[in-house]
Amino acid sequence: VGGGPTGVELAGTIAEIASHALTHEFRSIDPKRTHVTLIEGGPRVLAAYPEDLSRSAEEQLRRLGVEVRTNEIVTKVEPGIIHIGETTVAASVILWAAGVAASPLGKKLGVPVDRAGRVHVQPDLTLAGRPEVFVIGDLAALNDESGKPLPGVAPVAIQEGQFVARTIKGDIAGKPRKKFKYFDKGSLATIGRAAAVADFGRIHISGFFAWISWLFVHIFFLIGFRNRLLVMIQWAWSYFTYQRGARLITGDTTLSGWT
Repeated sequence: VGGGPTGVELAGTIAEIASHALTHEFRSIDPKRTHVTLIEGGPRVLAAYPEDLSRSAEEQLRRLGVEVRTNEIVTKVEPGIIHIGETTVAASVILWAAGVAASPLGKKLGVPVDRAGRVHVQPDLTLAGRPEVFVIGDLAALNDESGKPLPGVAPVAIQEGQFVARTIKGDIAGKPRKKFKYFDKGSLATIGRAAAVADFGRIHISGFFAWISWLFVHIFFLIGFRNRLLVMIQWAWSYFTYQRGARLITGDTTLSGWT
């Protein structure tokens, strides 16, 4: 449930596991019986991305065998059942990726909050009338220069933390405060094997080349050459062999005659 980057990646990954890992390693499971459905309340998946990338992401999901259902709001979730208005959908596994509420601390500050409980902050990331109180990260609600809400992702929180540190240092030195400006380095969303979308401002990439960009960006931000090399080798091995590093054994594993 939820067509954001997390929901799209989950749906694509599960579909790939069903079509590859289950086929070769679990003889008692019929992968053809697997049905993956991605439910999004808005008109398109990856709503924060440009429309062309959203369409490409949906097409790539469908090629992986994922059923994409948009404009459908989940009203209730029960064990094995999802309620969409007056209709119900049976599901053996339900994964929620439609977002979560912010910390209840925000509502205790006595200032306006949005529907998710995030605090509306001033351009310098402070509370209205309380310049000594900063709110950043997932608890802060702020729009960029174009009026678009800043996404709740790590790059935003990191830049906000750095801005607040500079602001406090400037206060000590008696310098005037500045407005926070988020520098968007681009957005990447992986969908599955050789499937992804990338938004680098005016440059939009989808498919294999977007997936390669996603790999190199993640490897680049790892600390140390050794870590980068090991991760690159492991990913290359997984890509060419279709093998995964995790194996799960569930159920009763007690051996007969042992206590």
